[in-house]
Amino acid sequence: MNHFIIVLLVTTMYFGLYEACKTNHVVIHNELGLGIVLNIACRKDSIERPPIWFHKLNFKDPFLIIKFVDKVPHRTKLYCMLSYGTKPTYWYDIEVYHQGSYPRCGQLRSWIAKEDGIWFTRRYHSPPGHVLNWKIK
Repeated sequence: MNHFIIVLLVTTMYFGLYEACKTNHVVIHNELGLGIVLNIACRKDSIERPPIWFHKLNFKDPFLIIKFVDKVPHRTKLYCMLSYGTKPTYWYDIEVYHQGSYPRCGQLRSWIAKEDGIWFTRRYHSPPGHVLNWKIK
């Protein structure tokens, strides 16, 4: 009987804490320059899947926010193709979020498109840093 109570307590704590989890955020900013539109095409779970979200983000528009909660037992993965220019000329396909081995709460992944490349931060109060250069077609 004691083992049953321990298993019940652990199960309740795990799922109870998971239910109280704050949503995670992937935030995408366009700081490319006046008149330059950032094209965003995102997909879930696999880079091979076709995009399910499409968005055009004008320079200095309010940023795009993708909100979600990590899933159990599957690991949440989000991929986004960022591009701009004619045809488009400049692009990069990024894994914008990858869940760890356990669900995370209130995670931030902030991606900023600038002319010199793509910048990134995981923290609300830390400045972003340059992480990727644009690929050119």
